[in-house]
Amino acid sequence: MIAQWLGVPADWLRFGGPENPGDSGEGAGGARFESADVKLIADLQRLDEHHRQLAREFIRMLVRINHQSPPK
Repeated sequence: MIAQWLGVPADWLRFGGPENPGDSGEGAGGARFESADVKLIADLQRLDEHHRQLAREFIRMLVRINHQSPPK
């Protein structure tokens, strides 16, 4: 289910593989994630609900700050 949601093959999610899992032709056809992104999502899922909510709020704060920053 997670592999389908992420658009990556289940084997790639479980065992890793090339940086671009879409090369195998499998997946749901949505956005593609780097392996570091998939690992971050897996880490987020291991947190309890309270800490997940804190992580989401922190990420939203970073996104807001990033959009407000002038380009370098």
